Amino acid sequence: MNSEAEKNEWCKRKIRKFLGPFLVAIGLGYTYHSHLTGCPRYIIFGGWAMGPPVWFILESVFLYDPKEEDLQHFKHYQSLGRDLWLGFLVFLAAFYLGNWN
Repeated sequence: MNSEAEKNEWCKRKIRKFLGPFLVAIGLGYTYHSHLTGCPRYIIFGGWAMGPPVWFILESVFLYDPKEEDLQHFKHYQSLGRDLWLGFLVFLAAFYLGNWN
């Protein structure tokens, strides 16, 4: 097998493409399950407030290869993720702190 094909089979970009949405799905599933089981809201909110920024840092340190990827594309990808994360965080804050009776 060609060594170039092996190298590109599981490149950092491809790992990021699958691992990011998988972690989001796990987080959303855990959030839904936590609401059903009565987990304290501050734990859920804290997890969503701290988890994604930690992921973005780990992603940029370990899963970004500046030799093979465009920095502008990576920044755009992270800014889209950041915007979705902030939107969900605002939704959780409104849901937890609002008067939804």
